[in-house]
Amino acid sequence: MGVTRASLCEVTVRSSRYHLILLLVSHSAAFVALWLCSVWPVFKFALAIAVVFHCYRHYLQFIARKRPTSIAAIRLLEDQWRVNLAGVWYRAWPEGEVVVTSVLICFKLRVEGKRHPSFLILFPDSADPVELHGFRLRLMLESDALFDGEG
Repeated sequence: MGVTRASLCEVTVRSSRYHLILLLVSHSAAFVALWLCSVWPVFKFALAIAVVFHCYRHYLQFIARKRPTSIAAIRLLEDQWRVNLAGVWYRAWPEGEVVVTSVLICFKLRVEGKRHPSFLILFPDSADPVELHGFRLRLMLESDALFDGEG
């Protein structure tokens, strides 16, 4: 049987080593570039603190999944999106650009009753390979129907 619109697609999200490595490499490069630029030491120090703070917040949000807007699982049933945030399921709607490739799934979700959006970033080791493959196929094959708004 093929994938139908009535089929359930659920992905339980876990930490990704690829994401952690990318996080560390990109923030380390930003840190080195900051120290190589010619600005006052006070600005360098302040910007270095900002880079470290951003790295820490990104780690908590997407790697450790300790923030209230961190997605623990995502469920797609009959074109209705649900996300699990801190153990509670909420209705959600995708917004903006959607990236679905063989190594990355990334998009923003507006969550019902939440002020700030949640972001879904999935690398190949972010979930069970079978769940992730089914989710990726569903997103690629039905992208027009799934990402057309609140319908």
